[in-house]
Amino acid sequence: MSGKINKYHNYFFLIGVLVLAFMVYKLGIKTIYENLRNTGWWFIPIFGIWIIVYFFNAWSLNIIITDGTPESKKVKISQLMKLTISAYAINYMTPLSIGGEPYKALKLKDDLGTHKATSSVLLYVMMHYVSHFFFWLISIPVFIFIMPEVSGVIQIVLWAVFLSCVMLILWAYSVFTKGVIKNALSIATRFPFVGRKIRLYRDKNQHHLNEMDLLISDLYTNRKKDFFASLFVELISRYISCFEVYFMAIPLAFDLSFIQSYLIVSIATLIANIFFFAPMQMGTREGGFVLATTTLALPAGIGVYIGLCTRIRELFWIMIGVLLTKIKLPAKKFQQTLP
Repeated sequence: MSGKINKYHNYFFLIGVLVLAFMVYKLGIKTIYENLRNTGWWFIPIFGIWIIVYFFNAWSLNIIITDGTPESKKVKISQLMKLTISAYAINYMTPLSIGGEPYKALKLKDDLGTHKATSSVLLYVMMHYVSHFFFWLISIPVFIFIMPEVSGVIQIVLWAVFLSCVMLILWAYSVFTKGVIKNALSIATRFPFVGRKIRLYRDKNQHHLNEMDLLISDLYTNRKKDFFASLFVELISRYISCFEVYFMAIPLAFDLSFIQSYLIVSIATLIANIFFFAPMQMGTREGGFVLATTTLALPAGIGVYIGLCTRIRELFWIMIGVLLTKIKLPAKKFQQTLP
């Protein structure tokens, strides 16, 4: 089994190296160099702020995992931090941004068991997206407050986003209370070509699927304090990431407030998630930043610059994440978990 897992790790590493080389090629060495030179030492806080973001992501997952069982005490916060960075790097590189979650579950299953590892990772994914829904939902009244004279078209879009976020949060509530695995597989049985095989798998593994759905619903049903703590920590990580845009504006000598940075990130991430199917979000991320800055009556050039800087930051953390897939942490250190 360990040989098979190591084979998958090598695949992730090889794919990571190839995608990293492709992204450098697409951006261009000259473009990367010019942005590094123009931004200067401000890339240190731009890169560094993501250490804090990833720490909060790992903390949110740690809250989900830590339920007082002996298995949950085996997982170290240093291990979760490493997995978080590597998983997000893999997500950047894979279609639909879903490759990191199987990798994370694969790495956690030795300590937690397959069912708990899978359910914990799924719960974290839900926390991640629900925090985004709240992030976008809160941004709408903030946008209206600082941009009171908005056109009718923008108002319609804002209300559509608001209602969509509310509906998605309500859907997520049903997932947290009832689980999602069996329902998802029931829908998947209707797919052509693979539906029959999925149906056979579902019928054969009813007991295990029920167990994982119970593990998912247990967090909200019996551990509400941990549920809201995990969601709050994950939401805070979204706001911490906004400092990245704030730092990027400083080398341009542009007076960008934190609120404006928040709205730029909110609009850009919304656009990027709408076009989630785009490979590595090439073009959609940059277009999102340009749309965000022009919507806030800021020069479009700032959006282009922020988009390029964001790509360079992604390249840096993809490189770190890929390297971390090949690093094994000491087994007897960092035994503590976060409260």
